[in-house]
Amino acid sequence: MRKVFKSKIDIALPILILSGMIAPTVMFIREKEWTGLGILAFTIVFSVYLFMATDYTISNDILRVRSGFLVNIKVPIATIQSVSKTDSLWSAPAGSITDRIEVVYENSKKVVISPKEKEDFVAELLKLNPNIVVTL
Repeated sequence: MRKVFKSKIDIALPILILSGMIAPTVMFIREKEWTGLGILAFTIVFSVYLFMATDYTISNDILRVRSGFLVNIKVPIATIQSVSKTDSLWSAPAGSITDRIEVVYENSKKVVISPKEKEDFVAELLKLNPNIVVTL
C-alpha cells in the first residue's frame, strides 16, 4: 500500500512571502537592478516549487515527509508515539501555518506537518500502528 497526502497550503503563507517581496521588486525595477530582480524571481519560483513538492507518503510501514530536495525524513510508523495538533510557527515541511500537526516518534523526535486530509492521514497511520496517541 502506498498513499500520498499533499500538504495543505494556507493562502496566508504565500501572501506573506510575496508581500515581503513587493517593495524590493519595485526598487529593483526602478533602479534597473536586474541581478537583484533575478534573485527575487528565483526565490519566488523556488518557494512555489517547495509548496508544490511538499507531501507525506505512507508506504511499507514508513512515513516519508518530503519538501522538495531540502527535506526527506523517513519515519518508521511503528516508532510513532503521538500525533497532535500544534500551533508551532517554527519552520516545518508544511504549507499551512494554521492547521499543523506534530508527529512524535522514536526517542521524542518531532516533525511538524500539514496534510490536507488530516483525518484520513491519521486513520492510515492508526491502521499500521494502533498504539499512536492522537489528540487533534
